[in-house]
Amino acid sequence: MQLFLDGSECELPELEGIVILNINSWSAGCTIWDDSKKDGLVASRMDDKLIEVVGMYSSLHIGTIQVSLAEPVRIGQASQVKIVLCEALPIQVDGEPWRQNPCTITITHHNQSCLLRKVTS
Repeated sequence: MQLFLDGSECELPELEGIVILNINSWSAGCTIWDDSKKDGLVASRMDDKLIEVVGMYSSLHIGTIQVSLAEPVRIGQASQVKIVLCEALPIQVDGEPWRQNPCTITITHHNQSCLLRKVTS
């Protein structure tokens, strides 16, 4: 698998999974993107048109993230994420899993809508 953020290929460590999201909540409300700027990346915001990409080492790593004993691998932020699958791999989108054959997947920001708003009188 190859991962490109805004056209630049990322060197990935040995990971069991990659999570791509544009909000700071994952897996039943787990905060997955630390808002500190320790690695030069900015805070996760749903209105900045940036996509956050993080990695997971294992299912045990996922469990320790959910109970705040570990952090995911922060891979980066981008306005375009491209994944090139060279072999069939399992993929899950919004809870729906499937086996994806080799392909190229491109993820970009398309549009935005307000779901909640304060009622003004």
